[in-house]
Amino acid sequence: MIRTITKRAAIAASIVMMLSAVAACSFKRTTEALSAADSAETLAVVGTSVLTLDDMRRALPVNLSPVDSANFVAAYVKTWVSDKLITEVALEKIGSYDEIERLTEEYRRNLIMWKYRELAVRADSSLHISEADVRQYYADHASAMKLRQPQLKGIYIKIESNAPAIAKVKKLYKSTLQKDIEELEKVGLYGAIHYDYFRDEWVPWEQIITKIPAEISASQLRKGYTFELEHDGFTYLLSVSDVLPVGAVMPYESAAPLIRETLEATRLTELDALLRMRLYDQAVAEGKVIINISE
Repeated sequence: MIRTITKRAAIAASIVMMLSAVAACSFKRTTEALSAADSAETLAVVGTSVLTLDDMRRALPVNLSPVDSANFVAAYVKTWVSDKLITEVALEKIGSYDEIERLTEEYRRNLIMWKYRELAVRADSSLHISEADVRQYYADHASAMKLRQPQLKGIYIKIESNAPAIAKVKKLYKSTLQKDIEELEKVGLYGAIHYDYFRDEWVPWEQIITKIPAEISASQLRKGYTFELEHDGFTYLLSVSDVLPVGAVMPYESAAPLIRETLEATRLTELDALLRMRLYDQAVAEGKVIINISE
């Protein structure tokens, strides 16, 4: 059964005074309201569940205007009521609470164990994965770490098509000479919206192609490839200085984060197993656990 309280003036006044936010708020009331529902501190009742002003104080964000506060309260009450109703209907349909209680206790127990193991494992200094560990793993497994999309090095520019130095930019961005790149960055990029220099690092092709309003097949990519496009007042320029195709060995810079994640997960699993075994053996030795079966 749902009961929503109508303490119009009292509720609104209480929220304004206690929460310093709500200007007006009204709640409907049924004739079967419980005694708790008659309290000015009660906002809504569903079955045996009660939503109070204290609950609302804790939920209400700070620094809201009176109007926003009133809207928040109305929405919060509606959501709270809906959640309680769904829970009550679900429990009525289920009938037996035994399975729910068993699953709840199992979840609670697993959550406590997980939190404890996490704290214990995180405090173990052996969890630290060094750069040497990562490089050794890469040396041992690099051949199995293949690219699923091309990676490239180069320069990408998006510049206004009417930029004063557009002609110079189109010439310089293709150059492999350092002095030309310095000139490009010094005087040629007025009007540039994007300038990505990545000749010294590998970048996934998808990261570049999503910036260009054109379809460029990855099969076109090769060392020395250039692309120019004028579109909606902008010029898009791409110069490729090197390419790693699909299936090539993943460069270390790209593989390192994945390796570190893999090593940490493996180390966590190992430490968790050691922790379980240590706690088990200690409990048996101290007589906290009695096992009546042969192992």
